[in-house]
Amino acid sequence: MVTVAEHKALLAECDQWRNDLRQAKEEIMHLRNELYAAAAGKTDHDYLKEVEHYHNQFHIQLINVHDLKHAIKHHVAEAEHHPNFGHKIPHHNLELQFSQLTSDINQLKKDFHRFISEAG
Repeated sequence: MVTVAEHKALLAECDQWRNDLRQAKEEIMHLRNELYAAAAGKTDHDYLKEVEHYHNQFHIQLINVHDLKHAIKHHVAEAEHHPNFGHKIPHHNLELQFSQLTSDINQLKKDFHRFISEAG
């Protein structure tokens, strides 16, 4: 049995995750624009390979953000539809996915900024 307070806390945490993912999406789009600006006029083959790598990574992470937001939305719908049902295991799994994605995005940002600073 889930208490009302636990249920509200679960939903609040999901809302926070979705807000954080919206912000992550905006950051990735900003990084992608930075990449395009840095790549303008460049012709070096190795440099352009790195540009392609980061372009692909940004695209993949945008998909990952979208997929996780969708999974959280589905989780919230289930929790709202069955508030007395135990949702701790799916919630914990989403928490792990959220933490891993956040870590991956942060590492990508660091790597990208290092690339831009070394190439500039």
